[in-house]
Amino acid sequence: MASPVSSNNISTGRMIAAATILAVVGGGGTYLLLRPTLPEQVRGAFPALPDFKSEPTILQGKLQQAYTKTATSGSVADLAAYGRLLHANGFAAEASQAWQVLLSVDPTEPRWSYYLAHLRRDSGDMGETTLWLQQTVEINPNYRPAWLQLGDMALKSARFERARNYYGECLRLLPGAPYARIGLARIEQQEGKRDSAQKALLELVEDHPSFPSAHNLLAQMYRESGDQSRANLHRWEGYRAGRFITMEDPWMRELEIQCFTPAKLFIIGMMDFQANRGDRGQSAYEKAVQCAPKDPGNHELLGDLYRKLKEPQLARRSLSQSISLSDAAGVAPSLLAFIHLAAVERELGEFQTSREVAERGRIAHPRSPEILVELGLTLTALGENEAAGVAFRDAIELSPHDTAAQFHLGEWWLRKDQTDQAIPHFEKSLVLQPTFAPALRYLLQYTLGTGQLDSAQDYADTLLGAYYGDSEVRQLVAICYLRLGRRGLERNAVSEAITHFQIAYDLDSDDVDIAFELGTLQLAQGEFKAATPPLEVLIANRPTDASAHLFLAQAYLMDGRPRAARALLEKGLTLAEQAGNAGTAGNIREMLEAITR
Repeated sequence: MASPVSSNNISTGRMIAAATILAVVGGGGTYLLLRPTLPEQVRGAFPALPDFKSEPTILQGKLQQAYTKTATSGSVADLAAYGRLLHANGFAAEASQAWQVLLSVDPTEPRWSYYLAHLRRDSGDMGETTLWLQQTVEINPNYRPAWLQLGDMALKSARFERARNYYGECLRLLPGAPYARIGLARIEQQEGKRDSAQKALLELVEDHPSFPSAHNLLAQMYRESGDQSRANLHRWEGYRAGRFITMEDPWMRELEIQCFTPAKLFIIGMMDFQANRGDRGQSAYEKAVQCAPKDPGNHELLGDLYRKLKEPQLARRSLSQSISLSDAAGVAPSLLAFIHLAAVERELGEFQTSREVAERGRIAHPRSPEILVELGLTLTALGENEAAGVAFRDAIELSPHDTAAQFHLGEWWLRKDQTDQAIPHFEKSLVLQPTFAPALRYLLQYTLGTGQLDSAQDYADTLLGAYYGDSEVRQLVAICYLRLGRRGLERNAVSEAITHFQIAYDLDSDDVDIAFELGTLQLAQGEFKAATPPLEVLIANRPTDASAHLFLAQAYLMDGRPRAARALLEKGLTLAEQAGNAGTAGNIREMLEAITR
């Protein structure tokens, strides 16, 4: 697309810029004589239009308009708008030129050097990145993201003292800033000061419990020190908190507003979705579709996002549009568009429509196990169980280790009460996804039910490692370790039994059976301090149990708390007599007499 500014005018501008450079070299008097005005400087040096023939029409128009305005006015504001458009849409060379021109004519604005720093970072030039960030904070010492990035770069190059200073500036501007604090903790870790690093991280997650990076680093440190339980806990908390996000950066957000390139908009939206930020990327995805409304892939991605955002009607509309656009263009619709639309229809209860979509998908993509699995799920919902089984088997024939196909065929066998046939499919579903939770749950429950405790422990440990904070997982794994503890007692392996009961108690401290087994065993071993917490749980859940009062009274007495022990024994005696439990009542009387003596 040709520029409306004539080539003669551009050439004249370039000559003025060249004359300026020569004049500066030649002497100050000549410079004053030939010094161009600011608009002339801008017009003489700003970047030409990039090749944008393959870009969306809306972007082509905005670039042409911004170029024309700058060429006409030569104003700083127009060049800045042109530079943002170039930068946001991936024209790095032209954007760099725009920022450098702006920096020469308007050196008091810190954004120009900041944007140059980002371009240099993206190209891998860390030295130039640092220099431009340093210039940014010289112009504006109050922009936190620049200080933080300087700290991160100094940390990566092992310049720890410099990194401390940069992070300190960030904390000066925002006391308690989590990004700067984790940077300082990383310095402590890399200097071998693990205790102080761990202390700083624990304080950080207490102040910012949803900061994933701190949890992830704690998980790594605990794993390295052999504390797998705490490692699992913080890994789970990091997972729950979402993906790592950088500090909010208003100047970069200014650039993102000027993005009209779908691929980049989808990246922006995906990052916001994964970080649970703003509208979770919805506006960026919708803008991408608006920029290229005839691209079926854009509608497919938007439909997938709507589904994740629990907006099935919007998802159905976008996915249907994706398929329609492909049909109109005479190309096969995307496999994922068929899969997602069939799933949405099924989730909305439109089983017959779901079946039709899946059947179309199977015709268009006959080698796809995924569309066969979706068809099998729809057939199951329609009550056509035998046909569903055929679909799952066909999927496995195409891809023997497909996780979903193996799992759903296992479920299919369970519905036929053929457990022995189901279990191998659940086991095979873990080949590609060893932490696939539904299969792990089934297998753990099955091995517990059939007394295969060693296999159950393997499944329990895998499940717990991946889903440590899930309350149902913790309860299920606690049952496994309760059974392992009881097996230890049967083998007279007391130490092993206590270890397993303690793991179970740590996972589900409100379970009465676990509290009883751990508390009474520790009491029998003379570990009265360790026995006290589980025995207190026992009596809280069994307030009318005379034996529970007797056990806890023994722990209190051994801990030097006779008055508390006496109160429990007196209440326990009343309960035992009311229940007609002569044996327990006799034991309590003996203990009361011993206390009196």
